[in-house]
Amino acid sequence: MNLFTIIDDSAAILRLKNGVYKQVSVYHRDGKLYVPFSGGFVRICASFSDSYGTSHPSVKVMEIDAEGAVLTGSVPSYQPAEKRKMKAVA
Repeated sequence: MNLFTIIDDSAAILRLKNGVYKQVSVYHRDGKLYVPFSGGFVRICASFSDSYGTSHPSVKVMEIDAEGAVLTGSVPSYQPAEKRKMKAVA
């Protein structure tokens, strides 16, 4: 079983329902990025104009700062440091 793992020194700014903004840590699981919301986690999905959508319709991610977060197309994903180093050399 793969668990949600916090990305050290990470931060994301969420825009919630009714225009409330919240700063949270970023987590990864199976190469995907997640943010905590309402006692659980929501997955960060494709970017739309000025934000990233999530698996919850009223949560948008305005900014992401996380070591290992990379864009795959328009969807942010997580790559461990070992894979990033290998790609940089190739």
